[in-house]
Amino acid sequence: MRTIGKILFAFILPTLVWAADDNGKILIDGPETDLTLGELRQVLLTIPEETRKLVLTQPKKIRDIMDSTYMVKVAAKRAKEKGLDKDPVIQAKLWHYEQNLLANAEVRDVQQKLIGDDVDYEAAARELYLMEKDKFKTPATYEASHILLTADKGEDEKTLKSRIGQIRDEILSGKMDFAAAAKQYSMDEGTASKGGSLGTFNEGRMVQPFDDALKKMQPGDISEPVKTRFGWHLIALHKKTASSVKPFDEVKKELIARVRQKAENEINTDYWLKVKTDPRAKVDESLFESFVAKPALQDKP
Repeated sequence: MRTIGKILFAFILPTLVWAADDNGKILIDGPETDLTLGELRQVLLTIPEETRKLVLTQPKKIRDIMDSTYMVKVAAKRAKEKGLDKDPVIQAKLWHYEQNLLANAEVRDVQQKLIGDDVDYEAAARELYLMEKDKFKTPATYEASHILLTADKGEDEKTLKSRIGQIRDEILSGKMDFAAAAKQYSMDEGTASKGGSLGTFNEGRMVQPFDDALKKMQPGDISEPVKTRFGWHLIALHKKTASSVKPFDEVKKELIARVRQKAENEINTDYWLKVKTDPRAKVDESLFESFVAKPALQDKP
């Protein structure tokens, strides 16, 4: 195999220069087949444009593609030598792939001509933003701690509520702070040792009565006893961030992409519907019924 370093280095400059007289130059001179610079270029053109721009700045990635393309070409040559390209299933797949590739290219061309790259979608994006404004809300956040009490054996709800109310009185009177009270009294094993800290969390994460209590509180407040399915709680709110809506400019790019995609989807649906319902296309029903009654596959599509 001949040295290819200089040719490859010239190829992977940030600006890909096409030259008709170098496409035939051999990058890999193999014992069974060669790989030309033009063939490598063809493979690189199959990569989506945005990804391709990145690939062309990475010599190692280009080398990997070069190597894999050469290996595929060797295997394909061996397959042809065995006559595998004449296999009816292989031929059918090649035919089917070509038809789908060209059909997709045709639809994409129609979409591009109807939509183009210079259409201003901002007005439609703003309308969508107003319709779906709730989707762009960031929830309120809370930093809070709690003390949880559950009933002792034989203890009724009234007694339990009274007991947690006494703990609240001790905290409010200054006899002990909330963290110390949580460590001493809370029955939530996951937070008691941390002074009852629940950390920071979004609105709606906690069970409904707990969440409702937080909405009414201000930082520094100690709640009245709150009943949930877990027991009775005291809540200390440390910090609170109000919910907000992301500004249009922050989500404009996303919305424009959605509006454009919607337009493309509508064109795609309309295109195929027109093809399918074209009255000039006639089905030979007799031939079709004969085939489905006893479907025999031919060697060629």
